[in-house]
This record gives sequence, structure tokens and C-alpha cells, in this order.
Amino acid sequence: MTPEAAPPSAEAKRLYLVRHADAGDPADWIGPDSERPLSSKGVRQAARLAAALVAAGTRFGALRTSPARRCTETCAVIAAALDATATVDEHLVDGPTASHVAKLLGRRGIDSLLLVGHQPHLGALVAELTGITALPVEKGAMIRIDIAAPFTPGTGQLAALLPPAVLRAPKRER
Repeated sequence: MTPEAAPPSAEAKRLYLVRHADAGDPADWIGPDSERPLSSKGVRQAARLAAALVAAGTRFGALRTSPARRCTETCAVIAAALDATATVDEHLVDGPTASHVAKLLGRRGIDSLLLVGHQPHLGALVAELTGITALPVEKGAMIRIDIAAPFTPGTGQLAALLPPAVLRAPKRER
């Protein structure tokens, strides 16, 4: 399923949730966890996701990211590919809430929003918005939820789930 598949109703807004790409093993990192950078695998994951969004013609009214380095780096790759600007959002450190999402989507001119954050917070938000629990949110994955106006928790519709494996380059034939 492409990021733009199955357009929402005219009144619905699109929320894209991206879990930061791979940042290696936290046990191997010396320093504050908030400063842990993307691994080379994570940079490739973010680039493939960005390429898929560009290929689908995806545009965002706003891009928000957790201030953690692995999130800002993931979001920077996506923003650069889309020629967009991202904003660091402190609300994403401890997880976005449905009310914060509603506030952001309620702003004039924002009909689609991309949030880059962490697990288990993104999974909890998916559950709050859609009622779907235990949805896997792998590193480098993207989820799209369509939310109809007026916004009420539990009424979001899962529209797309792109795990990083879907975006891997095909293996070369020998």
C-alpha cells in the first residue's frame, strides 16, 4: 500500500507517524540516550522512506519531531527530500497525545501532519486514535491514520502501515 493510497474523505485529515530509523544498540552507546545518532542502517531506512514519500507525491502541512537526535536526523532526511521544514516538538519526548494531535491538525492550513517519535509512545497514540492495540511500529516504519472532523479519540482509521522491510531495495539476481 502506498503512503497516498485510499484518500480520506474531504473532511478527514492525515496523520503520519514515523518511528525514528535504526540507531544501533543503546547498550553500545556512551552518552545521553537523547544524543544517540542514526546508524548507517538507519540513514538508509530514512532515505528509503523519504524516497517512497516523494514517489507518492506526499506533502505535509507540518513536520514535527522529537528533539532526540535519532528522531531529528530521521526527520531531516524526510524534510530534505520533500523540500520542507521540520519543527522540534517537546511534546514528542514523552509521547504525543490525541489532544496534542488534534490541536496541531486543527491549525489553519494543516490537513496532513508528520510526527517522528519513539516507541512505545507511537503505539499508544495509534491505540488512542484508532482503538487498534499491539500494532508493530518498527524502527523506520511509517503509519498513516485518517482522522475525520470533528476529532474524537478512537475514530481514526488506519490507512497505511509501511514497515521498513517493504521499502528495502530488491536483492540483485545473480
